[in-house]
Amino acid sequence: MAAMVEKQGKTILLIIDPQNDFHPGGSLGIEGANEDSVRIAELIRTKGDLIDDIYVTLDSHHRLHLAHGVCWKNAAGESPQPFTLIKNEDIQAGTWVPRDESLMEYVLYYTQALEKKGRFVMCIWPEHCLIGTPGHAVVPVLNEALQEWVSKKMRTVNYVMKGTNCMTEMYSALCAEVPIPDDPSTKVDPLLIDKLNEATRVLICGEAKSHCVNYTMRDLADNWKGELNALVLLDDCCTAVPGFEADGEKFVADMKDKGCTICPVAEAM
Repeated sequence: MAAMVEKQGKTILLIIDPQNDFHPGGSLGIEGANEDSVRIAELIRTKGDLIDDIYVTLDSHHRLHLAHGVCWKNAAGESPQPFTLIKNEDIQAGTWVPRDESLMEYVLYYTQALEKKGRFVMCIWPEHCLIGTPGHAVVPVLNEALQEWVSKKMRTVNYVMKGTNCMTEMYSALCAEVPIPDDPSTKVDPLLIDKLNEATRVLICGEAKSHCVNYTMRDLADNWKGELNALVLLDDCCTAVPGFEADGEKFVADMKDKGCTICPVAEAM
């Protein structure tokens, strides 16, 4: 971890992927996300004068993405169903192969690199947060609070797009799982890390506790230049993807063990 630095009093609210597709009714809807967003919106409305900057990350995908079923086929020409796991050994065995045959060498490399990293096996997700679709937009209840904050605070919300590269997965807003050498947007983002490090406290929330909140906070903790208790997870403002609750619980336990602050939103400010 980087050396400790002296910081000025500043609070940043970091909202991870508060988009329609991650809320009930969306293509990857999470039960509990509506309530999470209502609580975040209430925080902005009641404590917005104490929040100096707001960063909102936006999962941003093309349909032709390696983690979408449309890119894959089996021997019968069928695409994998959502939540299918595709391992390197599955590709070698021909269980699943890319529809674009020219990608075979790359997907073998990619899945091997992903599995070696130890965080994930490639998961096929429902098509979600497609750029230009309603599912990509910030959920209305939270967007309204954000726009009110802009008017009262006379500051701009900082929107951070992530996941636009079709050839890698990007759960963390700070770095793709397997960076692409010629695409800086997939590598560790030093500018965003520096901006967040200007704060004395970063309040972290959004969707989902098991995935994008999880790995964004882990990466931020690894690049934090102060006391880790300044990183505050609003535990009742994020929910795990159904079926991945254990990942969310492990994330919370790991962050607590590292010295980060875990608390409900009512105790955050």
